[in-house]
Amino acid sequence: MHDVVIVGAGPTGLMAACELALAGIPCTIVDKRGSESNVTRAFGLHARALELLDARGMGDQLVAAGNPLKTVYPAYASRVDFGRLDTRYPMLLLVPQNGTEKLLRRRAAELGVQIRRDAHVAGLTQDAESVRLRLQDGGELEARYVIGADGAHSTVRDLVDVGFAGAAYSLPMLLADVRIPTSEPPPITQVGTRGVVVTLPFGDGWFRVGAWLRDGQENAGFAQIREAFRRIAGTDYDMSEPRWFSRFTAERRQARTYRSGRVFLAGDAAHVNSPIGGQGMNTGIQDAINLGWKLAATLHGWGPPRLLDTYHAERHPVGSAVLAMTDHLTGLVLSGSRVRLELNRRIMATLLHTAPGRRHILGRLSGLEFAYAPGEPDAHPLAGRRAADGPTDAGRLYEVLRAGAFVLLSGKDVPAPWRHRVRHARPLGGTRPEATLIRPDGYVAWAGDHTGIEPALVKWCGPADHTDRKRNRATA
Repeated sequence: MHDVVIVGAGPTGLMAACELALAGIPCTIVDKRGSESNVTRAFGLHARALELLDARGMGDQLVAAGNPLKTVYPAYASRVDFGRLDTRYPMLLLVPQNGTEKLLRRRAAELGVQIRRDAHVAGLTQDAESVRLRLQDGGELEARYVIGADGAHSTVRDLVDVGFAGAAYSLPMLLADVRIPTSEPPPITQVGTRGVVVTLPFGDGWFRVGAWLRDGQENAGFAQIREAFRRIAGTDYDMSEPRWFSRFTAERRQARTYRSGRVFLAGDAAHVNSPIGGQGMNTGIQDAINLGWKLAATLHGWGPPRLLDTYHAERHPVGSAVLAMTDHLTGLVLSGSRVRLELNRRIMATLLHTAPGRRHILGRLSGLEFAYAPGEPDAHPLAGRRAADGPTDAGRLYEVLRAGAFVLLSGKDVPAPWRHRVRHARPLGGTRPEATLIRPDGYVAWAGDHTGIEPALVKWCGPADHTDRKRNRATA
């Protein structure tokens, strides 16, 4: 009997495995691929995903491996200045998906996660105690919980039959990673009567290029991408050496529910959206971090009742909002209407010159403004919101979070019964509530005065007399 089996070794599955292993929960990943992936379809990480990776010690490593863009000029806006975000990562980081996967695989291996390859899931049954996966080779795995992180064509999602509502966009997209000999990167997005071309610099001479063609292409290949650039941008920028190519039709879909009994869906298995905006990998990584600590708390025995239900309650609305945002931007870009695009650019420019507009637009694109329902009508205004990084006597808050545990920011220490599950740090500078309890995924669980600390710990971190089945690796 496994505690957790994760289906899919992409960024979402790897991140979920790292979260569980960090919390002392052994897990196994099964993946139908026979080797490590060289897929690079996802191309960027936004500020919130980078903050959460920083909370696990990987944010700066990824920035060093990618190309941070503080200002971009997309087709839907004349200028988007991520550099104005109040975060350690005010950027859109261009980094190939396989680069992110490589870092996550290394971390998973350090934590003892096993990846079983060439493992095709063919059947799934569950009862009140466990889930059984049947593999095509006749093998079977039994687990207390299963996470389906097996992509847009998820077998796990199909087997639990939760639906995948939405539709496909009518126009196919061509993607490739190529070399372009230039010291000045081309514009990110260029729109013409024939369609749209995209050029994203990875910063090492390689570029992600894409063509979204209104007239379609039956025999698509690298030659067709070059031709699309010549027709829409007026040049193909002498691109060469395609190391990866894909033709696909983007979709906008979402599972009806992210939980079916003991089975959870995350990443593209739960939601897929247009690549415009670079949101897919970000949303999946955040799904994994949200779900990971909740599964670990439940398996350790101290998780509050119905804690696992909050995974769907919190992440499904975020997935819906991201889908709506990317669908709107895609409709603008693919409409073929220069009038609509120019009007949107002007509206965006006006909004971005105001503090509320800037906070809303940049906050949605970066993920920083997404928040979860506080759960109580009299909760502190910070409850459910992203915890901003800041200095404490134990280092930056997001360094303290690297243990994967709750953090109590307070002038008073954590009461003794909870010290093995909750880390303590005294905030330095600034005006804060007397005490703030930060969840392992970097969101505020509770905030208030010192008299409310113990009730908050009981609610979020279990009773005082509980002994964990396994201790957190980082705090044991």
